[in-house]
Amino acid sequence: MENNEKGGGFNFKWLLYGALGIYVIFSIFSGGDEGQDYIEETLEEPTQGIICSLQEQEKDLYKITDEELIANRDDSRIYVSYLEGNIDTFTIDEISITEANDPRRSVMRSVMMGGMLGYMMGRPMSSGLTRSSYANDGAYNKSSTGRNTLRSTARKSTVRKPSAKKGFGSSKSSRSYGG
Repeated sequence: MENNEKGGGFNFKWLLYGALGIYVIFSIFSGGDEGQDYIEETLEEPTQGIICSLQEQEKDLYKITDEELIANRDDSRIYVSYLEGNIDTFTIDEISITEANDPRRSVMRSVMMGGMLGYMMGRPMSSGLTRSSYANDGAYNKSSTGRNTLRSTARKSTVRKPSAKKGFGSSKSSRSYGG
């Protein structure tokens, strides 16, 4: 059987090399979670509502003048007093939808994100209040006290998230190749 000695028959080692190659490629690109580390994160969702009063201090410069906790989150409202004397009332949903053709609403939204209302619009409750969002120290201090109450009554849930991504493209490199 001289023919098998010259490689004319089936060779098991090539099958083994192929399987090993497929495994290596799969391991690089799959990002599977064997050995994956997870972190637990506690999410806090406010259950109470807020009545927020905004006042236009200068053209397109808004500050929070008052925030008051209320029992029902769905009853939350924003009252905005404009320089020209008009007053508008918004719900959280109305102010959260930032329209490209309404820059005034976008400016108001960014100020409210720094106050207690920001927690209802998705900002983490573990972050503090932004002093520059308030018209005066009295409004800021009242909201700081209210923040503690809002946080203590919030609905808490724990989620597990992967701590780091694995697989192709997951690590950062300072090297660059090509053009």
